Amino acid sequence: MNERILLVRIFDLDEINIGRGILLSLNSNAIIVKGNNLPILDSGMNIIVKVYDELVGISPYLCNVSVASKHQLTAQILRKEPVIERRNALKVRTDLSFYVSKIHRNGDDITDELPNVKINILNLSIGGMLISSNIDLIIGDVITYYFKYYKYKSIPLEAKIIRIDNLKDECETENENSNEAKNYGCYFLSMSSSDEAVILQYLFDRQLQLYRNK
Repeated sequence: MNERILLVRIFDLDEINIGRGILLSLNSNAIIVKGNNLPILDSGMNIIVKVYDELVGISPYLCNVSVASKHQLTAQILRKEPVIERRNALKVRTDLSFYVSKIHRNGDDITDELPNVKINILNLSIGGMLISSNIDLIIGDVITYYFKYYKYKSIPLEAKIIRIDNLKDECETENENSNEAKNYGCYFLSMSSSDEAVILQYLFDRQLQLYRNK
């Protein structure tokens, strides 16, 4: 549960999306992608592989196909393109709240130990979110919740806590017992293309709403 799962999209040289999968291996010379229905490409074909990482951004690679099957793609890296920043462009302030359906800590399901965990999503992007919670979370916790947007069916999202921001209570005095709030930075472990479409639609609608309310 604690391994980072990075989404990969595969494009032809015309930037047409021809497949998607999960990053299996990456070094300076080669990239390996796994999946269930990867495109079967000819050996020697040039493609563009984009690795989506909420911490870094979108990393594009110009690659040459070595071996391609429905379940694994191995390609030699010809050139790494500049990273495309992702979070700042797509991050939107929200006022959403959801109850957590599952929570894993150190690989163990501790949902029964922590019932009625509620998160407030402070901002959201296609790759992650900033939240507050009614309980203390720790780095490495993995939470699952159902994102409910009125236009669509609920979709399950799984996110990992990667950062904790300690925020002093606005009413804090010099009292040592003053409360301290915490915000949690998270990234989504995996997301289907259909689920991404729901999040993107929400982000678009929310941006429009915030603009109109200015």
